[in-house]
Amino acid sequence: MKKPTVPITVTFRHIAPTEPLRKYAEKKLGGIVGLVPGATDAHVILAASSHRHRQGCEVVVHAASSHLTAHEETDDLYAAIDLAAAKLDSQVRKLRGRVVGAPRRSSAALRHAPPNAIVRE
Repeated sequence: MKKPTVPITVTFRHIAPTEPLRKYAEKKLGGIVGLVPGATDAHVILAASSHRHRQGCEVVVHAASSHLTAHEETDDLYAAIDLAAAKLDSQVRKLRGRVVGAPRRSSAALRHAPPNAIVRE
């Protein structure tokens, strides 16, 4: 059974929208966004700035219990997408570590307690 994909919206600011850029951003971020627990949607903003001829990529991922954002600016838009994807991947790994590694609150603590320990309930 295939997992449902998270919709990715790509917005172009101050540059002409091109299909190769859209496909590259969706391909690069599709796998990463799919790993976010409870992700509802993702928004990629590709922008060009006339100041210092910089081009930037901003990625915003909305999830059930979190909100992830990655922003990067370089001279090349493809490189900006790669760097923003790397930042987002780092945030997702950290988030998934917290979700999976969260302490469980169950009777396991009672089972592993020494027999003479006083346990308050």
